[in-house]
Amino acid sequence: MAELTVVRLLQNPLGQPAPDGERGDLVRVTDGQSTVYLMPWEFDAADEQTLRWMLAHPRSAARRLGPA
Repeated sequence: MAELTVVRLLQNPLGQPAPDGERGDLVRVTDGQSTVYLMPWEFDAADEQTLRWMLAHPRSAARRLGPA
C-alpha cells in the first residue's frame, strides 16, 4: 500500500505550501496515483481508511463532500 503524502496549501498565493506548523487553507492528499483536495476540517475528520477510499473514488468523494 502506497504511503499517503499530505501537503497543506495556501489560497494566497494559490497552491503554495503553507509554512511549517500552519493549518493552511486547503489540504492536498496523494498516494502517488490519485490526488484529492480537502478543506482542513474535512481532512481532520477523516481517518486513513476514508482518505484511501477518497483517493480510490475521487468523483464519488467530491459528490459526497459537496453541497447536498
